[in-house]
Amino acid sequence: MSRYAPLALAAALLGTTAFAPAFAQDNTNQNTTLRTGTYGGLSFGALMPEDTDGPGGSEVDHDTGYAIYGQYGYRFPNQLRLEAELGYGNSEYNRFRADGSSAGLGDDTDMYSLTGAAYYDFATGSPLTPYLGGGAGVVHQRFDRHTATAGSTTLGGNDGNNTDLTAFGELGVSYQLSDSFELVPSYRYQWINDGEQGLDDTTMHIARIGLRSWF
Repeated sequence: MSRYAPLALAAALLGTTAFAPAFAQDNTNQNTTLRTGTYGGLSFGALMPEDTDGPGGSEVDHDTGYAIYGQYGYRFPNQLRLEAELGYGNSEYNRFRADGSSAGLGDDTDMYSLTGAAYYDFATGSPLTPYLGGGAGVVHQRFDRHTATAGSTTLGGNDGNNTDLTAFGELGVSYQLSDSFELVPSYRYQWINDGEQGLDDTTMHIARIGLRSWF
C-alpha cells in the first residue's frame, strides 16, 4: 500500500464530513433527534501495525500492541461532531527479515498522540448511530530498538525520540446504553510520518471499544 494512502483516506473522510451537514438539511426524512452538546469518552484499542518495508526487500514485523485514548467533543445540531483526543499506545517489534533469513528484535515503541477529528453521525431513529470521519495531529514516539542483522542486511538500532505528523480515517457505531452513556466500537486506519533508516512510514489497523458520557 502507498505510504500516502492513509493521508488520502483521512482527507476523503474529512471531505465527507464537510458535505454531510448539507445532505442532512436537504433530506426531510432524516431523524434529527440525536443529542447535541459536549461529551467525554474513554477508549481502549488493539494496535495492529502493518509490516514495515525496508531497503533491499527487507521488512520489520510487529506484534499486536495496545492503546488507551481519552476524548472530549461536541456534537452540533446538523450531526457534525468535532473531537479532540489524547492517546497512549505501545507496540512491540517482532522480527527483522531480509535475504531469506530473520533476526529477533523484541523491543518496543511508546506512542503519545494529540489529534483533532471531525465525524458525521448518521441518525437512524434507533439506539444505533453509525458514524465516519477522520483526523490528524502529532505523535511523539519513544523508540527502543536494537541493531539486528539478517543475511547480509543490517538494521540500525533506534533508541531515541521523534515527534511526527499523523492522520487517520475512522468508522464506527455508538449504542445508546442510557440517556447519558453510549458504547462505541470502532475501526481506525492510521498513518504516521516516521520513516527512517530506509524504512517506510508506520501504518496500522486499530480496533477500538469505548464508553462515551454526555454532559
